[in-house]
Amino acid sequence: MNLELKIVPPVQFIISSALMVSLAVCFSQYDFTLSVSLSIALLLILIASSISLLALHSFHKNQTTFHPHIPEKTKTVVSTGVFAYSRNPMYISLVLILIALGVYLQNFSSFIIIPLFVWYITRFQIIPEEKMLDKLFANDYQAYRQKVRRWL
Repeated sequence: MNLELKIVPPVQFIISSALMVSLAVCFSQYDFTLSVSLSIALLLILIASSISLLALHSFHKNQTTFHPHIPEKTKTVVSTGVFAYSRNPMYISLVLILIALGVYLQNFSSFIIIPLFVWYITRFQIIPEEKMLDKLFANDYQAYRQKVRRWL
């Protein structure tokens, strides 16, 4: 089964969130107490939202698509703003929100989903996107890849 670019990242995020909640409910023996969990979760969501908005602004400013399921419609390699620090700031935002959810749930087992999400999004979303960008913008994308890491 070829899952590349088939399940859009927001759906992957929703599935991961549901799995995290399910694990927290099923494995309540792994709960922990953190009195500032809500504050930490909200701070992480604020940071993630800021990163996403900055990334969307960069896409808009460069007049290119932000739709992850149609990378072939990309018009240029965006390498400024938050993209100067990570090739995938919007996916980092999703990971930060999953971390926020784990902190909010206060359950160690829920955090198991986060590395699985990172693996899945890398394998079935980021790598296919990179192949397409390399095909569309060989020299520019190669130079960008050498300067900026995939995640952080």
